[in-house]
Amino acid sequence: MIASDFYNFHDTIAAIATPAGAGGIGILRISGPQAGEVATRLFAPRDPRLDPAALPPRRLVLGRALGSQGREVDQVLAVRFPAPRSYTTQEVVELQSHGGPAVLRALLAAALEAGCRLARPGEFTLRAYLGGRLDLSQAEAVAQLIAAQSEGEAGLALAGLAGGLSQVLGPVRRALTLAAATVEAAIDFPEETNELAGPALAEELRAQALEPLRRVVARRQSGRVWREGALVVLCGRPNVGKSSLFNALLGQNRAIVTPTAGTTRDAIEESALLGGVVCRLTDTAGLGLEPGELEALGRAAARERLGRADLALVVLDQGAPLTGEDRHVLDITRDISRVLTLNKSDLMPAWQAEELAGEGAPALRVSAKHSSGLEELAEAVGAALTGGQPEPAPGEAVASQRQAEALVACAAALERAIAGLEAPEVAAELVSLDLAGALARLGEVDGVDAPEAVIEAVFDQFCVGK
Repeated sequence: MIASDFYNFHDTIAAIATPAGAGGIGILRISGPQAGEVATRLFAPRDPRLDPAALPPRRLVLGRALGSQGREVDQVLAVRFPAPRSYTTQEVVELQSHGGPAVLRALLAAALEAGCRLARPGEFTLRAYLGGRLDLSQAEAVAQLIAAQSEGEAGLALAGLAGGLSQVLGPVRRALTLAAATVEAAIDFPEETNELAGPALAEELRAQALEPLRRVVARRQSGRVWREGALVVLCGRPNVGKSSLFNALLGQNRAIVTPTAGTTRDAIEESALLGGVVCRLTDTAGLGLEPGELEALGRAAARERLGRADLALVVLDQGAPLTGEDRHVLDITRDISRVLTLNKSDLMPAWQAEELAGEGAPALRVSAKHSSGLEELAEAVGAALTGGQPEPAPGEAVASQRQAEALVACAAALERAIAGLEAPEVAAELVSLDLAGALARLGEVDGVDAPEAVIEAVFDQFCVGK
């Protein structure tokens, strides 16, 4: 559960808002009713006429940063954001110092001595949500933007932060709320209310709520890899060049490569941008038939990764004849989305790509040794992962997995309510329960009346200082 003081706006909180380590700039962020008072302890403007507790709003002011016992620790810029026109909707003061860890630690220690509490992960954004600056889907987009590893991920997160998903779900909530009120009125005041027009209300709900929900969920399925990336597993029999290809795609020697079969015993995972999609590229042990406990464990780990893979990158050695082990790998990956990679194309081919015509997957010739064909392979991986669907347009928000699961449950409850309204005899009490359930699940996305457990799950994703 979230600690009770997590919701206490009377606390003034502080945290370092820039990543750990040395940098050109470091930021200490303070938010709460005593932020201005704390600033008088930490900041001395160069212009003595300025009051540190009431700096000009949203203007950078040069001065000295003061640590414990008023000791000068750095020359800084201070900026004040008065309530309620700040990120947290509270008084906010930020000190922008040189990015040395010692300076930032001294500033944070001084802020805590001045009466601040150390902010928990995501607490500044939580206050923005509780203060009405953001809804829950926008708050979640903040964490997604921070974690984004590609332009596509960042664009989708920015669309969510701008309220793209909220704009879609706002009319859905209004339709559900109006329908719930209509049904409740029919239950509570039957003598004063006309007979509930169930079929007409059902049609309105289908058009204004159910269909938009279905479109959001469907778009989530096609746009998932753009937002969250994908697990791409290299697989093949031993010694076909999986690790060499893994290194070539990464552009660095991450996996050990030797002429000896079976060098890779465990899965190695790194991030790579392939065809515009952030991929968790995984090198696995050879799927051969070698005896031995270690080899068997390596094959088990490879199969486990394949079971979770979004795409299998099946590596075959075109410089040697196809073997029974190659056929075995092709068989076990037949039900997985895959790209067939014909490695060692720099050698005289021992077989032709036409022999794979019945495999139902694109086959590309590459040479990991000479880094040839890698761009074409990356594009093929991206196309296979996205199903040829274009990247979501700028400003188009795509639901996260957590949000999509809640919206699927919302749609299911709404479908039951619509079925109840279309029945020959409308059981208004049951319809009312289904509509309440739909609103509750929608609240897990937009944050209206969301339970603490849901809020905690969202803000657990955040770093300290945001």
